[in-house]
Amino acid sequence: MLDQCTGGEFTRFFNPRTDRWAEHFRLEQAAIRPLTTVGEATARILGFNDSARLHEREEMIRFGKYPSEVASAIMAVRST
Repeated sequence: MLDQCTGGEFTRFFNPRTDRWAEHFRLEQAAIRPLTTVGEATARILGFNDSARLHEREEMIRFGKYPSEVASAIMAVRST
């Protein structure tokens, strides 16, 4: 992706096979906050925080279904 924040340089997307989630994103309630240019490009193109996705995550949080136990464990392991 051509990133305007880096002076028009190309920025790659997050690769879950080689990148650590916690290095590029942070979960804040229903929002997924990018921490790097890779995270920013990925979140923007994939619409991580579009209103429909935020609403869906808010409902899942309300019912105790987000983040899942597996996702929470992965985030905890990858952040260390």
